Amino acid sequence: MRKSAFACGLLATAAFSASAWANEDVIKLSSDPNNWAIQSGDYAGTRYSKLDQITTDNVGQLKVAWTFSTGVLRGHEGGPLVIGDVMYLHSAFPNIVFALNLADEQKIIWKYTPKQDPSVIPVMCCDTVNRGVQYAEGKIFLHQADTSLVALDAKTGKELWKVVDGDPKKGETGTGAPLVTK
Repeated sequence: MRKSAFACGLLATAAFSASAWANEDVIKLSSDPNNWAIQSGDYAGTRYSKLDQITTDNVGQLKVAWTFSTGVLRGHEGGPLVIGDVMYLHSAFPNIVFALNLADEQKIIWKYTPKQDPSVIPVMCCDTVNRGVQYAEGKIFLHQADTSLVALDAKTGKELWKVVDGDPKKGETGTGAPLVTK
């Protein structure tokens, strides 16, 4: 009995604390299955989509609908984000970010090319990968290889602010997708 009560209390605490730090904008966008507003699909990291167009019956009939080249022929480890009719994607170093209009033949809305010191490349582990961008409150967040965290205006691609949180000369690099909380 005590173990059950403890387990229920622990689950309730975990559920409450998760909602306490989650960004409301991202939660609202993620409630629409047509959006993919966070790299892992949701704050629980499930990577599960509620869309049902692809089934076990038709998966074998899938064909490529379109492709897009970032122009960077290195490791691409992060998936795109989709907010409404806009897809946000990025490249490996130099961490170029693109906004594509999905309603207009995937035309490029904007492109952000950060200026980074290429001396960070030999410090990086496992190629020059980047694991993605994050959206929240009208901004796209990118953690660049040089450890800069950048906020871009989601509509224009304009750099709004930039913060350095490491030093490649000490072996520190940035490859992870940001996780936006409150």
